[in-house]
Amino acid sequence: MLIFKEQPILLMLMNAKDFFADGQIAKQKQIPILVMFSEPDCPYCELVKREVLNSMSGLEEYKNKVIIRHVFYSSLMEIVDFSGRSRTYSQFSFIYGVNFYPTLLLLDHTGKVLGKKIGVVLIETYWTELDALIAQATQQIQQQLKVNL
Repeated sequence: MLIFKEQPILLMLMNAKDFFADGQIAKQKQIPILVMFSEPDCPYCELVKREVLNSMSGLEEYKNKVIIRHVFYSSLMEIVDFSGRSRTYSQFSFIYGVNFYPTLLLLDHTGKVLGKKIGVVLIETYWTELDALIAQATQQIQQQLKVNL
């Protein structure tokens, strides 16, 4: 049984603003972009933010390993997508077919999906599973670069 702690969440998780710029940084560093899609008032979304992503985004180890961004699926807030077009969070979520929350996607610099994690089964293993997905996505990026040489 999960018990949700009544704690304020210090949001270190950066809301997405410009995936075109993030894509350029990801290409240069040869790292994936991790996008968390969530909905307001979703206790599992808040759990993942608090127990995994806020901590992960604050660790030096992950600053050169993955770019972490957040998207509220229903928001009309504007962002720039990977092609440089302006879209709302809602439109961006629809493009990726996200309809269950939390959904985490690992994307390459063009926005291609390299990995996916939907929902929460066990928060105790979530970080380890996500770390493995990040490593797999990074390996895919490096293999793709070798093919393009």
